[in-house]
Amino acid sequence: MRITRSQLVEKPENRGRHIVILGAGASVAAFPQGDATGRKLPTMDGLIEMLGLETVLKRGGVKNTRRNFEDIYSELYEIDPGLPILREVEDIVYTYFDKLRLPVTPTLYDHLLISLRPKDMVATFNWDPFLFEAWNRISASAPVPQIVHLHGNVRLAYCPEHPTYGAHGMYCPKCDKKLVPSRLLYPVAMKNYVNDPFVKTEWEVLKKGLRQARTLTIFGYGAPTTDKEAVDMLNKAWDKANRLIERTEIIDTKGKELLREKWEPFIVKTYLDCPENFYKSRLAIYPRRTCEALLCQTSYGQWVETNPLPENVGFDELLSWVKSLVEAESMGKSMNQSSEDTIHNY
Repeated sequence: MRITRSQLVEKPENRGRHIVILGAGASVAAFPQGDATGRKLPTMDGLIEMLGLETVLKRGGVKNTRRNFEDIYSELYEIDPGLPILREVEDIVYTYFDKLRLPVTPTLYDHLLISLRPKDMVATFNWDPFLFEAWNRISASAPVPQIVHLHGNVRLAYCPEHPTYGAHGMYCPKCDKKLVPSRLLYPVAMKNYVNDPFVKTEWEVLKKGLRQARTLTIFGYGAPTTDKEAVDMLNKAWDKANRLIERTEIIDTKGKELLREKWEPFIVKTYLDCPENFYKSRLAIYPRRTCEALLCQTSYGQWVETNPLPENVGFDELLSWVKSLVEAESMGKSMNQSSEDTIHNY
């Protein structure tokens, strides 16, 4: 038996949630030419050189600066969390990421968001503003997933008294007070996620989403040793032992066996896909229908025709392409879920 493209598009169902977890590598892959002005996206390995932190770190007593930023920051933090050099480094990092600007043409992040539905979720560890800005511009034209920011974000602000957040400069609709910028969580072994009210609730939203997930995609996240607390929380929420057909997808250029060994706690049986880029992933091949396609393939043994997301088109053509999927979702009332699943307040 086979499921044609038209059947896949026209008959959406609520077959679980697709959760996507983003790390720094996703932003680097999404913006290989940099931001709108050509400013490059740093990884933790190249951040010190790209942001010109060598002089500052050497002044703070760091002799070897040709190392991973996570390792150096963690070492300094262990010496004394109140070191002035740490505040100086944090200010430089925040300023750099705050200056990044999203290109005006569709980006991989626009494609990622449009490939998912409001029942789904994108969780990001990244400080850069691109996912936040892409969500704001694409959500005005198509229903897209909720996003959660696990380490804070340079564009996000929140109300400490009420469950709401938005961009810098906005005001809380309940108390009319100006929203407070979210702080960034920097790389130390124990980040104490529960100490920050905004980040704590973001994690609670993600953990609930993972428990309901049918498909998990990990994109550009390397599960660093400086974030053991995060990996432990993800592992407990995914709860591999109580899953049967759920699919794990890791978008990475590394070999499948290496990725299988690294991510074994998240792989159910042998259900692992390792596309080398986003456009070969289930997100781009079965956009907005990833969970339906998975169920047909694993439970019913059906071949499912692909419906690839158009990669090199402008916004008008992209939104025209997604229109039929969105209309089918609306007509079929396929997203019968509570508002707390689709409307995200911190």
